[in-house]
Parts: sequence; C-alpha cells; structure tokens
Amino acid sequence: MVFLNPLVLLGLAAAAIPLILHLLNLRKLRTIEFSTLTFLKELQQTKIRRLKLRQLLLLLIRTLLIVLIVLAFARPALHGTMFGGFGSHANSTIVFILDDSFSMAAADERGELFKQAKEAMNRLLELLKEGDEAFLVRLSDLPKASVEPATHDFAALKAAVDESLVSGIRRPMSEALRVAGRLLLLSKNANKEVYIVSDMQRTLFLENPGSRKGLDIADSTFDSQVKFFLVELGSKPVANVAIDSIEIRTQIFEREKPVRIFVSASNFGAAAIHDYVTSVYLDGNRTAQGSLSAGAWGSASKEFSATPKRAGFIKGYAELESDALEPDNRRFFTLYVPERIDVAMVANSPADTRFITLATEAGKSGENRTLLDIQQTSMQRFPFLNIENANVLLLSNVPSFSPGDADRIARFVRRGGGLILFPGNEIQPENYNTVLLRALNIPPFEGISKADAQSSLSFQNVDLDHPLFATVFEPRDQTKRAGASRIESPAITSFVRRQTGKQGRTLIALTDGSAFLSEYKIGEGRVLLFSVAPNLAWSDFPLKGLFAPLMYRSMIYLSSLGEAVPSFTVGEEPTVSAKRSQSNGAQYTLVAPDGSAELIRPAGQSEGIASSALSFRLNRLSAPGFYEIRGGG
Repeated sequence: MVFLNPLVLLGLAAAAIPLILHLLNLRKLRTIEFSTLTFLKELQQTKIRRLKLRQLLLLLIRTLLIVLIVLAFARPALHGTMFGGFGSHANSTIVFILDDSFSMAAADERGELFKQAKEAMNRLLELLKEGDEAFLVRLSDLPKASVEPATHDFAALKAAVDESLVSGIRRPMSEALRVAGRLLLLSKNANKEVYIVSDMQRTLFLENPGSRKGLDIADSTFDSQVKFFLVELGSKPVANVAIDSIEIRTQIFEREKPVRIFVSASNFGAAAIHDYVTSVYLDGNRTAQGSLSAGAWGSASKEFSATPKRAGFIKGYAELESDALEPDNRRFFTLYVPERIDVAMVANSPADTRFITLATEAGKSGENRTLLDIQQTSMQRFPFLNIENANVLLLSNVPSFSPGDADRIARFVRRGGGLILFPGNEIQPENYNTVLLRALNIPPFEGISKADAQSSLSFQNVDLDHPLFATVFEPRDQTKRAGASRIESPAITSFVRRQTGKQGRTLIALTDGSAFLSEYKIGEGRVLLFSVAPNLAWSDFPLKGLFAPLMYRSMIYLSSLGEAVPSFTVGEEPTVSAKRSQSNGAQYTLVAPDGSAELIRPAGQSEGIASSALSFRLNRLSAPGFYEIRGGG
C-alpha cells in the first residue's frame, strides 16, 4: 500500500479528539440534591455495565470515523483483493503517465522533482501483480506511448523509468490522456487505472485552462469504470519566466547595419517581475541588453537592435537572467547576411540598365563593395543564361517572351528566385499579358499611357512599413505615416496602366489610383513590378534620391528570400532544404547542438525547391540549439 497524498496522514492526530472528550466527560461529576429517594429505582449492576459498553462503542466509532476520513483523503493505492492471497485476483490494465517536461528539473526541499517522480513510479510498480499489464506514457514521446504494447515485464518497465531524463519537449496533458484512453479501450481486463505523476504545472493544461487537474478531459475520454490516481509533486509553485518567441523584424540584412529583434517573454509565477535582465547575443557576443517587467501570469516584450559584424550565417539567441528553470530562459535564431548576390540583368540594350548599374555601384561602399556580382546580357542570349545560379533576375524593356522563356522564369521564381521587372518602349503588352504575366499569375497590363508635363502623375501613397523602405527614412519624423508626403515624387510622363490585384501588394500608388510598384509572392520567391522604365524618357525617377537605395535594397531583399533560415520547436520532425554539394556522391551530415553527427539521406527534390537544393526529412528534434546540414565528399 502507498498513499498518494501522504501529508494528509498528519490528520490522524485528530483521532485523539474523541478520546479526550470521553475522558473529560468522566471527570465532570455533578452533585444533585433530592428530597427523597423513594421514587428512584435501584440501579442494577448489569445496567451500569451496559451503559459503559455503549460509551466505549461510541468512542470507538467516532475514532474510526476520523481515521477513515483521513485515510480516504490520503488516497491509499491498493492492489489485489482485500484478503491478499485469499480469493481470486482481478487482472488490471494500468497506464502510467510520467511528466518529463523541463519543469520537472525544478527542486524543492525534497530534491529534484523528476527524481521524486521516478521514485514514486518505482513504488507504484512494486504493487503490480502477476497477470497485470502496464503501459508507460512519457509526455516527450507523444503522440506515441513510450511502452506499447502492454508489458508484463515489470523489471523492463522499471528500467525504462530509471533511464528517463528530463526533456525539452513539451506536450499538453490532454494529449497524454487521449493516448491513455486509446490504450485502455483495447484492454479486456475488468480493472483499468491511470496514474499521473507530475508537478501539474499550469502550462500543461493550456488547451483547458479552466480545469487544472484535467478531470473534464478525463470525463470525456474514459468510461466511468476507469480509476484515476494523481501523484502531484512539488510543495510550492515554481516562479519561472520564459522567452515565448523571437521575431526578426528586419528583412534586409547587411553587415554593420542594425537588425531589429522583437523578444516576448511570459511570467509563469504568482508574483510580478520588475527589471528582468534580457540580453541578445550574436556569434556568442552580447550585442544588446534591456529589461522586462510583467505582472503575475502576465507577459512583456521589447525590441532590441543588434548589429552583425560579418556576412554569412550568424547564430544568435536571446537570454533571460537565471531562475528556477533554466531551459526556457534562452531562445535561438539565425540570420543570413549575404556574402555575395548574383544578379542577372537582361535588357533590350545597355541603355535600358544604365541608371540601374550606376545605382548599384553607388550602393557599393566599405564592406559591401563586393556584395553585388552583376552579369548583363541581351534577350538574344537569354536562352543560354543559367538563371538557376542567380539570386535575382532583372528584366528591362524586353520586347517579348516565348512560352519556354516564360516557363523558365516562372520556375525560377517559384523555387525561391527574385524577379525585378521594368517596362520600356519596345515591350509588346499583349505578349506580356498572354505569356509572361499569365505564367506568373499577375494581372495584365491595361496599356501604356502618356501625359504632358502639366498633367504628369506623381506618388500618392507609399507603403513605408515595407522592408524596402524600413530604414531609408528617419523614424523620428512622425509624418512618416502620411505616405508620399515625405518622399520626393518623380514627374511621370509615361507609364504602364495596371492594377496590382488581390494577389499582390501595392508598395507605391500613383495619383490616378494605379500602381507604380507592386510586389507578388509566387511560390518561394517574389516579383517586384515597376510601371515605368528606368530611363528619363518615361520619368525623372532615376534622378530622384529614392532611386539608388531602392534599386540596391530591392536586390538584397529579393536575394535574402532564398536563404531564409527556418526555425522549429523541439519535438518536431521537420523537412528542410539545403544546397546540393558540388561533388558527386556527396554524403550529408546533420550536426546536432551537442556536436554529435549523423548521416542523413536526401528525401529527393520536390516542387518549390530549386534544382541546386535538396530536401531532407529529419528525425524528431530532441534538444534546443543550432542544427547544421553539412555536405562533403
């Protein structure tokens, strides 16, 4: 026998209360004066003995009542029949749910909670009898059971418990109860029991915040014959603050340029926190620090600014100051700062890209001098251009496209490439509408319009929240939200009249309501479509201060999409893509956060992934940190 709530046994001291009251009543002797004893019957000795026996029985009943009430609240766990070896034993099917989430790494005056959990599990396993069967469900192994099918080898079950470790994987208790319900549904035994060994943290019941113990989940998952036993660990709530999420708000990354990092944290404690130190690290160096404050069970957030010092993949994390639970104090992220951007420019003549080339040269300064690698070619040589090796494809004043050319461009964009499209005097709108724009699922051109200097169009609205404009203008100017009022608008005399459509986003709108610059997300890539040619015949846009930074940032923005670094949560089984190794027959290795490596095989090439990349289906991620896929000969 074990007691699931042993502290309640202290209430057995209350069993002495009836005895004390009985003794006090014996001492209370009252003297009553009578005028005569004529009418008093003689008390017989047998009646006196009967009265004393009644008083003793009453004392015994009162004492047993208190003892039984205390034992009931202490929740004794019994197995077999009341008479032990006498009579038949009804076989039982038991599901043990072991909470191995990282909150079990906390400690109280009795030591680490997870160590206490394993000791409690071992005591429960000792109660199993021949003919019983048992399952083990660790929260980290969900949605599968840790031991399934049911086992009669209790020594092996005990070994599985002893080998259990605290895990970074967190799953809700409701999912464990659903698995337990499925396992018990297959059992033919009369006795069915579920034992839950947990610290019963509030976060385990996020799906059912109104029921901390999960009893409503149990009522809806199990029949009335299933018995539940709870071993709740921890003498007091654990004060814990955790980082919930990290959002990288900057989308264009450059060396020595600040990156905006938004950090959100939650307080899982009954006391408010004040000035909780939070730091951001890049490549292991602290680059930003601040403080957070939150009320009880509240949340807080703060934006940090960190500056990468080099190009390439940069490992970063946000970290809180130490508390009772360390695993959730740190959250990881990765940045990719382009080392080189390959740009393929295709134009009808060199004059169609002259101002664009000058703009990109102006953007090359300091560390960014070798960032853009531009290759220019004509449309006649486009069929021989390997655009798969380019990050960005720029088309300017290309007269027309064949269906084969349009399909190549569409595949390039869908697989993560960036496309910048400029019109010109030589373009054939009908060909664009029926071939290229149809392949890209972009609304058609309505035609080319011209205006004189007096009726020229200008900018009406600019989406300054877009990454292309995010750091171009000083944020201190509160008129920023006014749109085009802060931007020197060009005088536009010729333009392609068109509407962005529901598929895209208008970044710059003209005074007649049509679009000047639109963005379209197509597959894994994006398209930036301008309505004017990059020359002075259509507008003086190339002479405006916005032109050079917009051209330069557009190329960086579009190139970064193909190098986006995915992030996952511990416990997921993700599918990721990585660049194909240059050597034939190369082997690929997944390096885990602890430095261990395992060989992995590509799952093949799927739609939406460039031919220079491979898809990998990874096993369940078991630890937080950085995972790297490396290819070698």
